[in-house]
Amino acid sequence: MDVGKFFWGVVLAILFLGFFVAFIRSVFRSRGVRYNWVGVLLSFSTVGLAIYLVFFRQL
Repeated sequence: MDVGKFFWGVVLAILFLGFFVAFIRSVFRSRGVRYNWVGVLLSFSTVGLAIYLVFFRQL
């Protein structure tokens, strides 16, 4: 396993989780806004899967 690629995968995964938590916090602060939750889940899961496959599975 390439250590540099794994390191960047960890960095991007941490950033991804940080953005996810920031998004969830903003959802609870803005009560009147309605979200397309299927689209939100699909986009976050797509980015997470891409980070996992490229950096951790080395595809």
